[in-house]
Amino acid sequence: MEQQKKRDYEIYWPHVILVGAIALVLVLIGVVIGVNIGKSKKYKPVPVTGQGYTWTLQPGAEAQMIYTNFWQFAKASYVLVGDIPNCEFYKIVKEVPRNDFQTDNFYMEDGDSTIMAYHAGDGSRLSELAVDVSSYQAELDWDALKQAGVTIAFIRVGYRGYGSEGKLVADEMFQTHIEGAKAAGIKVGIYFYSQAISYEEGVEEAQFALNLASAYTLDMPVVIDTEEVYADGARTADLSNDARTDSVVGFCETVKSAGYTPMIYSNRNWFVQKLDMTRLGDYKLWLAHYANQPDFPYLYSGWQYTGTGTIAGIGQELDLNVWMEGSVY
Repeated sequence: MEQQKKRDYEIYWPHVILVGAIALVLVLIGVVIGVNIGKSKKYKPVPVTGQGYTWTLQPGAEAQMIYTNFWQFAKASYVLVGDIPNCEFYKIVKEVPRNDFQTDNFYMEDGDSTIMAYHAGDGSRLSELAVDVSSYQAELDWDALKQAGVTIAFIRVGYRGYGSEGKLVADEMFQTHIEGAKAAGIKVGIYFYSQAISYEEGVEEAQFALNLASAYTLDMPVVIDTEEVYADGARTADLSNDARTDSVVGFCETVKSAGYTPMIYSNRNWFVQKLDMTRLGDYKLWLAHYANQPDFPYLYSGWQYTGTGTIAGIGQELDLNVWMEGSVY
């Protein structure tokens, strides 16, 4: 028995020493990589050319490569909310189609600092210019908008109040705006500003919107606008993601049943943080993201890129959108 213990002891301790040495080496490697990442925030690669290849080497280069590759992987698999590296990760779901837009092809039209468009490789435009308006805009010169290149307009048909009653209200400029847009030869769609807190209220909002718009032929989708409300005591302030998504589905299914195309409008972060995207793959999306280029993985029909756009001949700021529907896919 004692001889067996001795042999076990002789076999055991070398293994312990070996494992400990390996662990120490791994820790030291981690420390070196961490230090190099810290030093490499302004990494400037130096090219080294050999036979049949070009490589870049510099102190900290390997760490920078690891750091860069990690964030490239992260952006391919997650929607990142916040500034890197202090950001939140939201998994990109398989239920919603991804877009294949080349973000470098979104840029301002030559000689114009406000009109964004999506272009082909040869510079030709592959998108339309859209506006969305409500009673917040005074009466508009729709002929001037048409002349400036606007081909699509989404008119707010109504909204639900923030309070506990959640009263449904028609937009007081709806009739004026939709008739003006149609007279100018601009394609029209409608949107409803939602404060629904259940599937049933989503249905109610859709029925209200469709009833108000029943006298007009719509060329574009019927949209539910879901976004954050900054008013104190807003009825949707503490709404769960499930309940909010229920209301959106209720709206969209009602619109679809009535023979129209449903669409969801929201901003980039709201889509991934406040809605269950796994349930929304059957509906078209309209993205609000105020940036030089969109950063959103899912397929969207329109991109609202500014809320303070200006158009020649129009004396007020407007929401402007790059509209992809029918132009790219």
